[in-house]
Amino acid sequence: MTRRSGLALLLALSACSEKEPVGGGAAADGFSAAEMAKIAALSPLPELPPEPTNRYADDARAAALGQKLFFDPRYSGPILPGGAKDASNGGLGAAGERGKLSCQSCHIDPWLQDNRSNPPNVSLAADWIIRNTPTLVNSAFYKRFGWIAGPDSMWNQALFPAEEEHHLGGSRCGIAHLLWSKYRAEYDAIFDPLDPALDPAHLNASRFPAECKPKAAMAADGPWEKMAAADQRIVNRIFVNFGKAEEAYIRKLVSRNAAFDRFVAGEKDAIGASAKRGLKLFIGKAACDACHSTPFFSDNKAHNTGVPQTGPHVPMVENGAYDGNGFALGSPFNSSSEWSDDRNTGRLDGVVQAEEDKGKIRTKSLREVKETAPYMHAGQLATLPDVLAFYNRGGDAAHVGTKDPLMKPLNLTPAELADLAAFLETLSGDPVPAALLANTSNP
Repeated sequence: MTRRSGLALLLALSACSEKEPVGGGAAADGFSAAEMAKIAALSPLPELPPEPTNRYADDARAAALGQKLFFDPRYSGPILPGGAKDASNGGLGAAGERGKLSCQSCHIDPWLQDNRSNPPNVSLAADWIIRNTPTLVNSAFYKRFGWIAGPDSMWNQALFPAEEEHHLGGSRCGIAHLLWSKYRAEYDAIFDPLDPALDPAHLNASRFPAECKPKAAMAADGPWEKMAAADQRIVNRIFVNFGKAEEAYIRKLVSRNAAFDRFVAGEKDAIGASAKRGLKLFIGKAACDACHSTPFFSDNKAHNTGVPQTGPHVPMVENGAYDGNGFALGSPFNSSSEWSDDRNTGRLDGVVQAEEDKGKIRTKSLREVKETAPYMHAGQLATLPDVLAFYNRGGDAAHVGTKDPLMKPLNLTPAELADLAAFLETLSGDPVPAALLANTSNP
């Protein structure tokens, strides 16, 4: 029996059931059969799809190691002057200090996103970064990662901030040495054993410098370029496994059992009257589900909504998915690379760097939206009412590219906007278990 046919049967039997699925409960609140079908398509959040490019994606040992590394700051590079001088870095360190930043420095619990009141519209790590730190909760349901829909796997996404100088500023050699000195037993139990020459006391320790990563464009050769190609491959494999362990951890950060899900399952009073009116708007007059579709509340596509590039640390132009596609195609760690455990997923089939993608930002999931202010790709909007006002006016003029034709004035009244906000607040589920938010890094 299909889900839809099962739903029809449950609707027919609703009069005999004290606790009906969305058919009976919603019908009593004035939803049509067509509306009920739309609602049923938005819940529940399914099980995570398999991740064929990462054979360790659901390995509990890899997840445990990933959690340790998520909280461990010791591989991070220097704090830059712009980051050190701002009080909102939480006193993490002074300019030039190393080993002060971890993934958790920006992905802050309980919802693993940057919830600091300052910076006002971007995040601060080793320095200011140009996009807002999004929540990691339920993020494994995306198909392309980051605001600009770049990396085509979560493990690839985890690699970029580890080395990028404004994020954590570390290096793949630094990560390899950290794994040798602090996590060798855990790593060797999951992956191929670490090379003994990573031991600083080893006769051939000079093969692996303390810090190394590929040089920036036009820069002089550094330690990475001077390494033997075979040793570069050894370090790259360790770096990739670092990302795959991080992905295994992030795949555990799933939140279910939102009030909306309970309502769809038949708990009629799980959401209030205002939220029910907002739900009707969401799938009707406001047409939010045109992009915020599926039980993940994202179509996993990118759209140009005309969000302005405003803020003291935001660049004038955001090329969005244009740059994201360039990253995906050019990454040496993409799903078609030798580092992928399945090079035949077809994820990059048809992907090109097209002018029409300039300014497009990946559709963010609305699950946990109440908890994850500020909003938009650079935190330009502080509150949910701000977001709804933006969409109600049809967005703003596109600063680059062409605004999506779906972006039209909605003409919602203040009361309707309040109802829509009430519905969005029902999309927050259970918090991530406290054990997954604990700093388990090895001393």
